[in-house]
Amino acid sequence: MKFWLILTIKSANVRNRLKAVNHKYLNLIDLSFDGDSDREFEIQTIDLLTNELESRKPDGIIAYDKHGVIIDNKAYSGGYSLPMNQADEMVRYIGENQRRSEKENPNKWWENFVSEVEDFYFLFVSSLFTGGFEQRLENISSRTGITGGAINSQNLLYLAERLKCGELAYGECFGLFGNKEIVVE
Repeated sequence: MKFWLILTIKSANVRNRLKAVNHKYLNLIDLSFDGDSDREFEIQTIDLLTNELESRKPDGIIAYDKHGVIIDNKAYSGGYSLPMNQADEMVRYIGENQRRSEKENPNKWWENFVSEVEDFYFLFVSSLFTGGFEQRLENISSRTGITGGAINSQNLLYLAERLKCGELAYGECFGLFGNKEIVVE
């Protein structure tokens, strides 16, 4: 009981000092003292270092065969309308990938794409999409020449299920991109 109280006090003290870092990383304190959570501690530490300290890169990328996707995840309880400043951010990611200049972005995140990738797409993932998000998808596409899409978390799970079960081939899923919301039947 005394050990738990010390950890609670430590977490409370750290919480008060964190102004810019997401408080979800407070679990690192508990994990660092838990001898059975080595792997989770490693994962969370890397997550902190890459997502909180390494800026100017997309949330993720995926590649299959010659296709690559630049992904931006947005967790919003009331839905996500894709504000113009975040559309501009995606335009920047796409431009960085196209130009691949270390002077423009020294973290060179685009090097994570395998060399075979030549067809690129962009994707927003969120709870649900609202407002004029499709207009902003079109705007991104017209500014970059890249086709994109948006998918909610429910349809993302349906897509993963269809891919995993073999009902949809990996190469076919790129045909779902069309500057609109991707809906999986």
